[in-house]
This record gives sequence, C-alpha cells and structure tokens, in this order.
Amino acid sequence: MKNNNKYGLLQFRKEFATEKQCLSVIFEALHTYECSCGGRYNPLEGRRQYQCSKCRHQIAPTAGTIFHKSDTPLTIWFFAIFLFAHAKSGISAKQLQRDLGVTYKTAWRILTLIRKALPQDTDKLKGIVETDSAYFGGRRNAGENNKNLSQAIQAKSVVMGAVERGGRMRAKVVPDNTADTHFAFVRNNIDKSGTRLMTDSGASYKSAAFGYDRRAVDHHRKEYVRGDAHVNTMETFWAHAKRSIAGTHKIISKKYLQSYLDGFVFHYNNRHSDSERFSSLLDALLQPAK
Repeated sequence: MKNNNKYGLLQFRKEFATEKQCLSVIFEALHTYECSCGGRYNPLEGRRQYQCSKCRHQIAPTAGTIFHKSDTPLTIWFFAIFLFAHAKSGISAKQLQRDLGVTYKTAWRILTLIRKALPQDTDKLKGIVETDSAYFGGRRNAGENNKNLSQAIQAKSVVMGAVERGGRMRAKVVPDNTADTHFAFVRNNIDKSGTRLMTDSGASYKSAAFGYDRRAVDHHRKEYVRGDAHVNTMETFWAHAKRSIAGTHKIISKKYLQSYLDGFVFHYNNRHSDSERFSSLLDALLQPAK
C-alpha cells in the first residue's frame, strides 16, 4: 500500500521541474485565472508574469512574496524549501550552498527568509502539557568546581518551552529564568481550563502554576517519572535541538536563536507527514513577505 505521508525527491521533481510549474503554484495560491473583465490570465513566456487575454492586465505572482526581486530561479527556491522541509535536524547555509550550487550569501538569505516565515502560533496549549526551561549556547566554561558558573550561565540564552502530549509545541527565548518569567510564559501559552500541567520541582513554578492542576517530578532526587507525571517529551525536544545545533550549525548567535527555534518547532508540529509538512511550509511561504 502506498504511503501518502511520504514525499520524496522523485515526486518533487515531477511537480516542480520547471520555472513554469513553480510560478503556477505561486499564482494559484494568491490569484485566480479569471479576470474581472471576463478574460483569463495566461503566463507570459520568459517572464514571471501573467496577462489577461482580454484587458491585457498583467500580474506578477511573486510580487510581495519572499521570491520578489530575486534573480535565483524558482526551481532553486523550491528545491531549497524541499530540503528545509525534510531536514528535521536543520540545514546550514554552507550545506545549502553546496546542495544548490549557489553562493553562500544566496543560501543564507534563502534560509533566513524561510525561517522568518515560520512564527509560532498564539493559540494556548491544552490537555496534558509539559513545560520546562533550558539554556542554549554560550562559550564561557564554568571552570574547576564551577568557579565561573554564574558567568557561564549569563553567556547563555534562556529558552522556555511547553508541549501538549501528542500535540503541539511552543518554544520561546526569554530574558531570564526567574519566577516572573515563568509566570508570564505559562499564563500566555498554556490554557488553565481542563489542563494538567507537568513540571519539575523548580521553585519558580509554585507561583507560575498557581491555579493549574499541576504534577511535578523532583529531578534532584533522581525522580524522572511518577505515574504519568514527567517532562520527558519537553526534555527530548531540548536534546534534539541542542544536538542539531551542535552538529549542523555549530553555533548560533542570540540574535537569531528564536528563528532557529521556530524552525525546530515547525518540524515538531508537522512531524507526522512529509507531504503535509512540505505543503504547510509552502502555505506559510506563499504569503506576503514580512
């Protein structure tokens, strides 16, 4: 039986082999072929434009999108989107440069615009929700006996995350790891009604989780699971993101960390189907550029 969730290179090449096919996808996502004058829009040979057969009005489908004013062929753009959609551990600009045969500047711009089009949604998470914080990056070493631990921690970025069991993920760079920051993140991202909140035993959650049906595990006592209480799903996401950054990107500045997290969250939220993930990515990109 054919698995409709798979979307491989052969299928991609059938659908996006030419500039005309790629331009048609963009046009159909943003416009209709029927003109208000009663005519029909048809592609103009050798140009990224469509023209009405009756009134001669022209439409440039790429205008206002991430493809606007780009000299890079649309076939290259769409192949980059395909590679990004399939790279669950991320793809670096250097790797994309080699895969596409373009300059590093072009590869970096393509990836930056793709990630910029993937902001996380704002609908609150519900059901059984795990939440946890993590530290990313930083080059300082804590030193012998953690002598420079405070400086090493300050050099890192603090990220808070929450995930529905079997559902959606949320991960945000936050200014610090204080109780106030925990409180704001939990209230802004997790629905209180009918939600069972899973956390560790950190003191910051005492106020942040007030009013929630909370279950906590005590990592200091080597307790990682108690019944269905655990934050293992969230910690697995942290481990995957950190390994991917170390193995693929090597290092990410604080300035761009959120956009990379948006990419990891997108892959997690669309993890069940290669074809749906590619379609969701296209849908996000075929919108007016931000």
